[in-house]
Amino acid sequence: MIVLPDFAVRGSATPVFIDAGFTQRGVASLGRIDRKGSRYKLACTYGPFHPEQGRVMVSRLIAGKQEGVRIPYPLLVSQGAPGAPVVDGAGHEGKTLPIRGLTPGYVCREGYWLSITDTAGRSYLHNVKTGARADASGEMSVVLNELLRFPFLDGATINLAVPIVEGLVEGDEWAWSLSVDQVVPIEFTIEETR
Repeated sequence: MIVLPDFAVRGSATPVFIDAGFTQRGVASLGRIDRKGSRYKLACTYGPFHPEQGRVMVSRLIAGKQEGVRIPYPLLVSQGAPGAPVVDGAGHEGKTLPIRGLTPGYVCREGYWLSITDTAGRSYLHNVKTGARADASGEMSVVLNELLRFPFLDGATINLAVPIVEGLVEGDEWAWSLSVDQVVPIEFTIEETR
């Protein structure tokens, strides 16, 4: 996974939810079927950059087109100081995520974002549907908006302070602008692969 340089400051971002479930229409009823695999993509605008910075950004994104890109998810508000949260227990399925290692009393609110990192180092972005407050031992369970996509091991890292989105740069081709004023804006979309 490619990481963008420190000077890369995001101008804007447009998140998109990709729903793996579907609505089943019957003669007399309508039903919702949830399936694993719902994920996110993020359309980003960075820059403008001076030529030297633009050159590095273009190089990283060309590599990211082939290897994937990892960036922090853009939070509009601070999600506090959660401590060092990890998955509590192994093999969880469904939408409930037990967490330990939190700062006692930490509040995880509805709409907070988190990412969970698997044993291969891949991060999975999730959105909190029902939050909770960590008890005195730093434990709580939250309900997510989407099904867990991976059977995480006990102790898998959860990023609440700086959630990560990672995936491939979308599309079969990717273009950038070269302007006469030598300021380079960069736009791309990352889609989670799993």
